[in-house]
Amino acid sequence: MSGYSVTVIFIQTLKFEYKLNCMSDVLDKKLHDAISGLNDKQKKAVLGMVKVFTQEQGKITDHWDDPDFVAEMNDRYNEYKSGSSKLIALEEVEKKARKIAQNLKSKKAS
Repeated sequence: MSGYSVTVIFIQTLKFEYKLNCMSDVLDKKLHDAISGLNDKQKKAVLGMVKVFTQEQGKITDHWDDPDFVAEMNDRYNEYKSGSSKLIALEEVEKKARKIAQNLKSKKAS
């Protein structure tokens, strides 16, 4: 690879990083402007959401690594195998959802 190619790649990388930083600055300003217009109750609600987001960053992202999720799935599977609950095919769920959506649309139209 020639020195020219390395220089071009380096410049392109710098431009990309600059765009990311600019985008971040724009988002920071938009957030600041939006939050400054809120009342105290709304600011507390936003702060609560931010705390949840930061706490979720450290949580399990693969559900199969979560013991509560695995236990719930095992319970559901055992209920199905024992016959105490039945499965509904995806097509049936979609059909029911479309019918409900259609009814809601027709109610809004009238």
